[in-house]
Amino acid sequence: MDENKICFIICVNDDLFFEECVRYIRWLDVPKGMKAEVLEIRDADSMAAGYNEGMGSSDAKYKVYMHQDCFLVNKYFIYDILSIFSSNGNIGMIGLNGTQKLPDNGVIWSGKRVPEIHELYDGWEGYRYDLKKDGLWEVEGIDGVLMATQYDIKWREDLFDGWDFYDLSHSFEMRRRGYHVVVPVYKRFWYQHDDKPVLSLWDYNKYRKIFMNEYMEEKIEN
Repeated sequence: MDENKICFIICVNDDLFFEECVRYIRWLDVPKGMKAEVLEIRDADSMAAGYNEGMGSSDAKYKVYMHQDCFLVNKYFIYDILSIFSSNGNIGMIGLNGTQKLPDNGVIWSGKRVPEIHELYDGWEGYRYDLKKDGLWEVEGIDGVLMATQYDIKWREDLFDGWDFYDLSHSFEMRRRGYHVVVPVYKRFWYQHDDKPVLSLWDYNKYRKIFMNEYMEEKIEN
């Protein structure tokens, strides 16, 4: 793995969204000595299959799996996630939205999520994330809008051959291997997600049942 490379992996079926997504990625500050690349996956059979294809096609140590309709407005995003990963080698994955305890029905948005408030403030560019002051939430699962990793673990396309629950599955696969899954505690919203025109819940309940059969015994007990 190339420790000086970060790869943004995106499953694409809409050129307009993808072009806008990449425009924001190209706007990000890249730390000196680091290389940032974008890998688009076309005609994927499922999200997990597409991400496995992307993972196998890049030698970057740091990979960011993200939706084509996710627009990064944190100019220092790369600095921030590298800071988090370097702070603890047991952190396997970073999300931008998640839950500290997944509801018993397996539906992430039916329970309390972190962070709770999402706002894009004016003058955002003056904000810099400070790991010591802002901190992290350790979570049980993260939302698939953006999932950054520093370790390669195969996505469970054997179970999730559609477009739902690949994100919670990968969160639990990380935790199975002893890695932490975290969400930054940030004072400014890091991204905008334009999911309303394309959101589909087709077969959602089918994959929810598959997820619950595979993972729910491993839920954190509070």
